[in-house]
Amino acid sequence: MTAVALRAAFNVDVVVADAAVDPRNAVAIITSAAGKNPKFLAQIVSATVGAFPKRAVDIVKALLIDEPDRATEIVRAAILAQPRLAAKIAAVAVATLPDQEAEIAKTALDAAPEDLRSAVAAAIGGDTPDNRGSTGGSGPNTSTFPVQPINPDLISPSS
Repeated sequence: MTAVALRAAFNVDVVVADAAVDPRNAVAIITSAAGKNPKFLAQIVSATVGAFPKRAVDIVKALLIDEPDRATEIVRAAILAQPRLAAKIAAVAVATLPDQEAEIAKTALDAAPEDLRSAVAAAIGGDTPDNRGSTGGSGPNTSTFPVQPINPDLISPSS
């Protein structure tokens, strides 16, 4: 028999089961499996983020640290597996790899459900294609007017 025939096919369910048996080392088990089986990265992310939603952010962060060149693939798979965590996943991805912010933001916004896109945009800094460059976006105050203090002596009571 050849070496190819001896190697068993990769099964992502085994990774999920191994991580479930040892929850304290689940993230390490998942990142190790992803490193040893790079062809199956998207399936590993989808299955493990889906199986461990409370650890989704930790899983994504660890995988991004190990595989920064595949950040968009990791973010897309994680958001598709747990759409309600899209904002948290996008935020940790941008915080982990700030030099890839534009690509991560585009991927996160594309992968997120439409009703969650504004939350994702706010989590990654509020710069969406719809409000990029506008002054009324959800980003920081971009007003050119100076902030003026309020003098309480000049304000009449509302009663």
